[in-house]
Amino acid sequence: MSFGQHIYIVKSEEEEQDQITHDWISSFHRFLELLLKRLSGEQVSINVINHKELDVESMYSPFMLLIPVVSQELLNSPTFKEDLKVFHEKAINKSKNNISWNSRIFKIVREPQKGHFLLDYLSNSVSYDFFHFDTSTDELVVYDDFTGPTSEKTFWMRLYDLAYDIFKVMDGLKSIENEIAQISTEINTIAIYLAEVGADLISKRDSIKRELIRNGYKVLPEKNMPIDLESIMKQVKKDLATCNMSVHLVGSDYGKIQGSNVSIIDLQNRMAAEHFNELEKLDSDSELNLGRVIWVAPELTNISVKQRLFIENLKKDSDSMLRADLLETTIEELKTFVINKIHEELNKRRQLTGSGDKERNKIIYLIYDKSEAHKCKKIENYLLSNGYEVISSNFSGNPDEIRTKHNEYLRKCDAALIYYGNENEEWMKSKQKDLLKSLGLGRKKPINPQAILIENESQLDESLGLNEKAMILQSHKRFSPKVIEPFLARLEE
Repeated sequence: MSFGQHIYIVKSEEEEQDQITHDWISSFHRFLELLLKRLSGEQVSINVINHKELDVESMYSPFMLLIPVVSQELLNSPTFKEDLKVFHEKAINKSKNNISWNSRIFKIVREPQKGHFLLDYLSNSVSYDFFHFDTSTDELVVYDDFTGPTSEKTFWMRLYDLAYDIFKVMDGLKSIENEIAQISTEINTIAIYLAEVGADLISKRDSIKRELIRNGYKVLPEKNMPIDLESIMKQVKKDLATCNMSVHLVGSDYGKIQGSNVSIIDLQNRMAAEHFNELEKLDSDSELNLGRVIWVAPELTNISVKQRLFIENLKKDSDSMLRADLLETTIEELKTFVINKIHEELNKRRQLTGSGDKERNKIIYLIYDKSEAHKCKKIENYLLSNGYEVISSNFSGNPDEIRTKHNEYLRKCDAALIYYGNENEEWMKSKQKDLLKSLGLGRKKPINPQAILIENESQLDESLGLNEKAMILQSHKRFSPKVIEPFLARLEE
């Protein structure tokens, strides 16, 4: 079977007559075939058809996929509506796989359409919007440019999402004999609610969605969010009910819901907080409750007063942060954090369900500047010889990778010891700030104890004041075990 033999791009007659639209669809068709060929390793030939020539009754096969290019003419066409109805009936009654019928329709939307969500048999299928609203100018940006400097983050990113999703569905359709295994996998998959975002973070959300799906997680919502407040709340509640974790991205855009003053970003966060708090009260061992991960963009531009207040209140309100991790990192660090959080929780569960493990050794994170590594070797050896597990500063990789490892160690350790030998006050202060922010990285309790090991008294003033929880220890350039005994004694309390 040719991979693209049963894929149909459906366009209206009006679009055939408009030269600009005709050229766009031709380019879209050609590029989609190229991407699917790369993904599948097979020759792909996709059909482009006028909606009046579409006859699902005679053309239907269990492998048929529809890619309608949505327009007002298409939405108002009685024949197209009838074809969708027939496709729905045949896909439900004749398919021998567990691929839902609406997952086999991929809507292409080049500009906002009235009635888009109201058409029967089309409203629940996934929409690929080749446009967005620029929040800084309130202008509509249509993805007509395939080669310009921004095309990689607009047209090509959306096209790749579409190609990957088509490939995934086609691959599932061709593997009918694996239906039981697929259903079993679906039942045991971790489900993550990836909250809808403001216009400024759509591309970042898409990037995270791809990463999660490729790691084997189920990502909700699977279909486009309705446009009215009541329907949105019903949809969010329904999706959250099946999820183990929610991920919320907060940027400059307030995300106002049409016809209301409510922010969809705030609404989803509050509903997720209620869901996971209720799950916590049930205290069920069978329910994996990973809570919320809230990411705030490190750089916010053109931010409204409402959105700034929302972010400030989010950071201050301790009640709203129950079962939540608040991060202000790069997107790559966020991806790593989410995946690590899932792995760690699953590992804990395996240990709890296994035979009784011995009490683990306490973990000490030894933090130092690269130039001080030789001085810290004696400290590390002494801690290891006394039964502690030591993780120390890691300098391999690029800056993002180093930062990711540092954050991972801050989450993992029981205690932290900073060696301050180099006369670099800014470096030392940045590490103290990292200790203070460690709860936002997913820890359930603060790092305790914390200590700063200084070489001379002149560094004393620089070490005090920023972090009152940190013990100040003095080594006089030569390490002596006596110096860190107060730190270790507190660790054993």
